[in-house]
Amino acid sequence: MRKPFFFLIISVGLIFLGTGLAQENQIEKAKIFQEDYPLITESDLYCSIYLLDGALPGIKIIGAERQEEKVLLNDGDKFYIDKGKVDGLEIGQVFLVIGVGPKIMDYGNLTSRTGRARIIGLEENRGTVRIDKTCGQVLLGNDLIPFEEKEGMLGKDEGYAQELDENQGTMGSLIFIDTELHIAGTGQWAIIDMGSDRGVHIGQQMTIFKRVKIGVPREAIGSLVVIDVQKRTSTVKLLSCRDAVEVGFQVQTR
Repeated sequence: MRKPFFFLIISVGLIFLGTGLAQENQIEKAKIFQEDYPLITESDLYCSIYLLDGALPGIKIIGAERQEEKVLLNDGDKFYIDKGKVDGLEIGQVFLVIGVGPKIMDYGNLTSRTGRARIIGLEENRGTVRIDKTCGQVLLGNDLIPFEEKEGMLGKDEGYAQELDENQGTMGSLIFIDTELHIAGTGQWAIIDMGSDRGVHIGQQMTIFKRVKIGVPREAIGSLVVIDVQKRTSTVKLLSCRDAVEVGFQVQTR
């Protein structure tokens, strides 16, 4: 009499296991076939690169607590800036920390957003600031710019399968890629030579093309989304690509 009961227990267990696996598969399918996902994330907005095409910022990190012990500043560390009450600063103000690098052609200085910090103390000509969050290297000599809260963006990668007429839309080129090898793939940042002066806007998607040699048709190899716009340049994130993307490749609006 025990055997039928034992087999009954096993059968019930298998039924529940099968039900659980089916539900899990349904959940995974739902994730795979979701049409909208975060095209532009918090990291894209506050930790990316851009080309500074104006004057250099006026607030600079001049010192830090225990600066003789550490080179990099981390979350919670305090540092000192060269501006204070007489410059109109207020306790509680939030800033982005940026590192200004070399000039890229004649477009401006390569600039990296590396952290967010707020003023916790002020004197007439000096301030004390605490780092809320880092997403890169925060160093003595870095600059501060006012923090502007931005919204991310949900959307769908429109892909790059469609052919575009070279005589339509606006065309430009990739002028910088944020990797040591100067080639990029899906999810990485780059800079193009089109900005607000050519109607580019945040959230806009474009197609990436490469041409093997002069006289042969170009090939659509990827898609990108604009995450930051300056006057003459824009920062973009690669959404999908079938080949490595290189500086000099053509981009075109749709």
